[in-house]
Amino acid sequence: MKNNSLIIILVIAAFSLLINVGSYGVIESSDARYAEISRAMYVSGDYLHPNLMEVHHYHKPPFTYQITALGYRIFGINAFGARFFLQIAVLLQIVLLYYLSLELFNNQKIALWSVLIYFSFPIVLISSRNLTTDAFLNTFALLSMFAWVKYRKNGKYFYLYLFTMSWALGFLTKGPVIFIIPVFFIIGYNRIEKAKNSFSFHHLLAWLIFIGIAASWFIYLAMDNPAFIDYFLGKQTIDRFADKSAFHRTEPFWYFLAFAPLVGLPWLLLLPFMIKNQKELFSKRSIYKVLLGAVLIPLVFFSISSSKRILYILPLYSIFALLIAQLLYLSDEKHSKIYTNFIWGYAVLIFAGFILSSFIETGMLFSKVLTVEASVMLFIGVLLYRKKYLSTKSKAVYLSFIVGVFLLVSSSKIMSDNELKINASKPVTDFLIEKNLNNRNILIYNTRKPSIAFGLNKPVVSLYDGNYDLNRETQFEKDLNWKKYLINLKDEHEISYLKEVLKKPTVFLLYKQKLPPSLKWITEHYPNKKQMGKWIIYY
Repeated sequence: MKNNSLIIILVIAAFSLLINVGSYGVIESSDARYAEISRAMYVSGDYLHPNLMEVHHYHKPPFTYQITALGYRIFGINAFGARFFLQIAVLLQIVLLYYLSLELFNNQKIALWSVLIYFSFPIVLISSRNLTTDAFLNTFALLSMFAWVKYRKNGKYFYLYLFTMSWALGFLTKGPVIFIIPVFFIIGYNRIEKAKNSFSFHHLLAWLIFIGIAASWFIYLAMDNPAFIDYFLGKQTIDRFADKSAFHRTEPFWYFLAFAPLVGLPWLLLLPFMIKNQKELFSKRSIYKVLLGAVLIPLVFFSISSSKRILYILPLYSIFALLIAQLLYLSDEKHSKIYTNFIWGYAVLIFAGFILSSFIETGMLFSKVLTVEASVMLFIGVLLYRKKYLSTKSKAVYLSFIVGVFLLVSSSKIMSDNELKINASKPVTDFLIEKNLNNRNILIYNTRKPSIAFGLNKPVVSLYDGNYDLNRETQFEKDLNWKKYLINLKDEHEISYLKEVLKKPTVFLLYKQKLPPSLKWITEHYPNKKQMGKWIIYY
């Protein structure tokens, strides 16, 4: 019966994940950047050398690009194809979390609550809509923890090999970051679960397989250019952690401490009180202390790091879900009612906000359909809250899951109705295609917009005029072909080249900025002008 419940959860999750995932274009910057690199990989057939707007881009290993390119092969070059495997990753996370919970707590109800709570976290929903490495890395991190627990408990070598292979694939997704959270979980778990096997040939072979898979791409590139290893280990690993100026990401130490609870609503606000109310569970060596350490220590590590993005801490939330579900299960009736009332208040706030949104001027288009849907969901929530045959704890879990499903579906609708306002440029590329302008050279002034290249399925020309984002790492280029697609307006020779380009029909795009008077001559080549949101199109 409980497995049937998991299937029902997976069906609901799959429906809400897939229904609107391709209804809006790729969004700047990460979503569009990964989508465009994957598009270039798919079109060129080169699956080992990532390329962003005609310059090699070795910031991350290739797995995310490769699996996204597979999405294009199946569904075509579009937003659905770009994000399809993100949805599969989240569904796999649900399955892995369910069975990891079963291994740790041997309770199907807690396992079901874990996945329901997990799917209610906004950060999980965000990861399904934003194409980056993080959802895939999280899947491999979860798989590694599940495999290690199984191996530690039953000693079967299959799980040891599964463990090292999951780490290897995680390494090919985002490098050494795959180790951070699983390592602290494993160190703690090994203290409460004794090993069944001593060191053997299988351990040696499993780690050789890990090295062979994890290092394969790096060795391949290093054989072509030894400077690559120093680049990846130095700039892309050490500098991301230690150098605040390396990637212009200078968020303060408290960044994750402030935003982690917000993307973990509503449960993360309750977790400190749950821990306080059952602090005796953490006073001795136990799975509770293991789980708490596996989130707190990495959280400090990520806070110290100079490079910060909220999805970096996504793998913490599967552990949060495990801990919250177990603490809720063990909570007394008095505290359970408090938790449920808090979740109910959160649900009412969300649904009421959507109901009122169509009557308040926000600058965004809110469909009346969302008001109706929010009203229906609020009614369902009231019925659920009043059901006497459901336990108080179950009501809280189901309410948060319903809110998560609603937020996922409704947010996709909002984004599809407001593409130009959320930094998606599909309306612009659709206009260019409709006017049969997509066959011309597309010039974009002083901003990097891979979403335009993705939407037109072709390279575009960026005109550099001081924007940091257009400073490209060209040390691995073997020719000067990239210069055709990145023209330096501060160089007289390159301005001469631009004038030659402008002798043929082109399209010139401006985004959120005015052209300096010294460059007004560029627009004189275009008889037509169209404003679309923050874009100005000259053609």
